[in-house]
Amino acid sequence: MTFTELKWATFRMVSYSIVAINILTFGFFLYVIAPYTSYFFFGDLRFWKYLPYFHKYYFYSISYLKMTILEDGALTLFHLPMTSPPADSPDPGMFRLAKEWNFPEGTCGKCSNCCNFLTECCFYDKSQNKCLCYGTLFWRFFNCGRFPLSKEQLDYFNCPKFEFINRAGRIDTITPRGSR
Repeated sequence: MTFTELKWATFRMVSYSIVAINILTFGFFLYVIAPYTSYFFFGDLRFWKYLPYFHKYYFYSISYLKMTILEDGALTLFHLPMTSPPADSPDPGMFRLAKEWNFPEGTCGKCSNCCNFLTECCFYDKSQNKCLCYGTLFWRFFNCGRFPLSKEQLDYFNCPKFEFINRAGRIDTITPRGSR
């Protein structure tokens, strides 16, 4: 393990510890570390703007953890090694933007399939159809920024934004209805 990988793993372990402490304190801990919480999730130290999301994240964490344990295959579908580098896009050697994609590259258009996996994400703003954490530490260090990680994820969520580039160099396209 390199020093850089150790830093990434340590960051993730600290983040998971914060979630555990927050659950054990019934959501109070995020308020104690409010500037960090605000920067981690929203990229902004002005925590007072985001206080309503702190308690929502408590309920989201409990629901997500419960569903991860109970939902068959959830742990393998979103497995992320602790030493993975932060990412803000999927692996370009495995995926590319679908030719049929009619929205800006930095958006998910009208799709929110992966945002609401297992439980509805508390940081997804339905009214504006956007992620409130887009581009932040949380987004880059965990699954959001690197989605999709695998062809299985692409298929499971029926993602219209990306195409899988298989090893033979052919493109496997997922259409909005799931047919090929």
